[in-house]
Amino acid sequence: GFGMGIRWRGTVSAGQTVEIQFAQNLGQSFLGINLKCASCHDSFTARWKLTDSYGLAAIYANETLQIHRCDKPIGKEAKAAWLFPELGNIDAALPQKERLKQLADLMTHPDNGRFTRTMANRVWHRLMGHGIVHPTDAMETKPWNEDLLDFLGIEFSEGKYDLKELIFLIATS
Repeated sequence: GFGMGIRWRGTVSAGQTVEIQFAQNLGQSFLGINLKCASCHDSFTARWKLTDSYGLAAIYANETLQIHRCDKPIGKEAKAAWLFPELGNIDAALPQKERLKQLADLMTHPDNGRFTRTMANRVWHRLMGHGIVHPTDAMETKPWNEDLLDFLGIEFSEGKYDLKELIFLIATS
């Protein structure tokens, strides 16, 4: 249900489509970035562009996705793309299932510390009442202890992304 988003009845704004919800949810939950502004226009507060948000949304799309700026089509199609191309990218020509597999591989890429750090921060927040990075959805904010966050992220990755092991590690520290 998380990836499928909410299927609203009737006409919805471009920022409420299932594909855009996918990009927003994935960005916020697993990468600690807020793509809501960048789903309508280039963000005023972060580096994310409208094309970044739509590129992530296009990974999930089954059909061609038209880019809209503030609910107005701009005459361009979104191309499936990963937010951090230095780690790799998505083959936009592949079917959705294969694009999602590529996305999963990029999310769990050994060099993608953003995913592991975001998950470690979320678990720490749940157990300790306050994240190492606060707020938890703003992972570009400086953590109060970078070494701890890096350590937990590495342990989470080396533990094959086992949340129970991460919880145990934090709870027994």
